[in-house]
Amino acid sequence: MVLAQLGRSISRALARMGNATVIDEKVLGECLNEISPALLQSGIRKIVNLETLAAGTNKLCIIQQAVFTELCNMLDPGKPVFTPKKGKPNVVMFVGLQGQSDSPTNLACLLCLLFYTYY
Repeated sequence: MVLAQLGRSISRALARMGNATVIDEKVLGECLNEISPALLQSGIRKIVNLETLAAGTNKLCIIQQAVFTELCNMLDPGKPVFTPKKGKPNVVMFVGLQGQSDSPTNLACLLCLLFYTYY
């Protein structure tokens, strides 16, 4: 599933859950079934157990936090990030949006210049 499509389905599901007056197992099940099979396989149902939550707790925030945590676990590469070292050749690709305006272009050039002068 494309990341943008996954984001849209998560936003839509959480918005529908936010509009529900009572959050119960049915609403949670509908939300999880709408998000994606990837989240269902990652074990969200095991993380959120509505019966063990105390009365008066904000179930929507707990479910949103569980979804966020699982997404972070899915997208985490599990290894440390690349850090360039001074004095050694480093290849870095800067990616940006084209045609937005001159300000982002100038900022990107400035960042490239700062990166070049530092390393």
